[in-house]
Amino acid sequence: MALPDYAPVIEQIAAQTGVTFRAASPDDLAKLEALGVPESVLTFFREFEPSDCVQGQVRLWPIMQVMEENEKLIPGVYASKHGYIVFATTDCGDTYCFDLTDPGVPEPPIVLLSHEVISEDTSVEDLARLAKPVAKDLHDFLQRFVRGEVDEECID
Repeated sequence: MALPDYAPVIEQIAAQTGVTFRAASPDDLAKLEALGVPESVLTFFREFEPSDCVQGQVRLWPIMQVMEENEKLIPGVYASKHGYIVFATTDCGDTYCFDLTDPGVPEPPIVLLSHEVISEDTSVEDLARLAKPVAKDLHDFLQRFVRGEVDEECID
C-alpha cells in the first residue's frame, strides 16, 4: 500500500503556522519506534517532524513532546500502554492518538481521548469506548487541520 504524498499538506501547514518541518533524527525515530508506531508513522516523521509545536486549531508536537505526552502526561501515560499513542493535543489538554489497537492496519486511524476521564484505573474496554474516531489516518487528520475542521469534542 502506497503512503499518501504528505508534502502538499505539510507545505500548507508550514505556510499557515510559520513552523518548519524537518527530517527527524535517528535517535528520535528510535524513541518513536519504541512506542510501537507502525512504519507508516515512522516514514512520515523521517521527512516531516515539526521543528516546534505547530499551533493551529490543535497542537501538533515534535517527537520530544510526543515522548513526554506518552511517558509522563495524562492521558497518554495510561493510554499508550494500550495502543493509543498521543501525537497532538487540543488547547485544553485532550489528546489525538494513533489507534494501534488493530495491528493489521498499516495506517492507523486517529482518535481523540479526553484528559479528564482517563486514569491508571481506566480499563482497555473503557479506553475503546472513550476513543472517538476523528480521522481515517494521519493524512486525513492533517488535511482537516489545514481546513480547521479537526473534531475537538471528546466522549466523556
